[in-house]
Amino acid sequence: MVSGIQHAVQGMTLQTQRQDQIANNLANVNTTGYKRRDLFASSIEKHLQDDRGRVSGQRVLRADETYTDFSDGVVEQTGNPLDFAIQGEGFFSVMRPSGVAYTRDGSFSLDQEGFLITGSGDRVFGDSGFIKVDPEGGELNVLQDGTVLQDNVEIDRLRISDFPRPYKMLGVGDNYYRPEADGTGKNVSSPLRSGFEIQQGYLERSNVNPVHEMTGMISSHRVYEATAKAMQSQDETLDKAVNTVGRVQ
Repeated sequence: MVSGIQHAVQGMTLQTQRQDQIANNLANVNTTGYKRRDLFASSIEKHLQDDRGRVSGQRVLRADETYTDFSDGVVEQTGNPLDFAIQGEGFFSVMRPSGVAYTRDGSFSLDQEGFLITGSGDRVFGDSGFIKVDPEGGELNVLQDGTVLQDNVEIDRLRISDFPRPYKMLGVGDNYYRPEADGTGKNVSSPLRSGFEIQQGYLERSNVNPVHEMTGMISSHRVYEATAKAMQSQDETLDKAVNTVGRVQ
């Protein structure tokens, strides 16, 4: 009975974590380039040995890790010439104070010096360094391969980076990602020359499906309630076993 209560608590903890993740997805349903996240759950059999050498099993249920769904979001036209959407593979490469990071959020602007920056003020990489244009110059156009033109003169090319699949990327805030450092060198970024198209005047919206998330939240809540009732039932049974059945007459 005690182990049953432990399993119930583990199940309730898992559902609480899942609901927190769903709530985060719903909060970012309108965040440009956001990728939904979910949990992997695992059940582990622990084998314990007592002082007499007897082995018993104990099952542990826990949230193993958070994973990110990197499927494409819907592309929406904005008409802003500094909005860019990647269709296909890859990430925009930007420089943060803490180092290089990657994002699918292409809602850019120009700073006073003419550098292309993200909404957080981080500079965007091109093949030749940070992309810089003349703020007082003429029309800015970006081709599908990422080539940046001003007054029909080539300035640079957006650096679109990609990583081996499946992606092992860590969210580092502000809708940025970095590759996991596993020491093998297998998740090193590589600049793309194909497999994607840049759409100027468009943004990739979040890939969160609100209906799917709400359905998942309701389902998770029902599992939580059922597990809580099971734990209450086991607790009542244990109480009777201790205070009634075990009472000395």
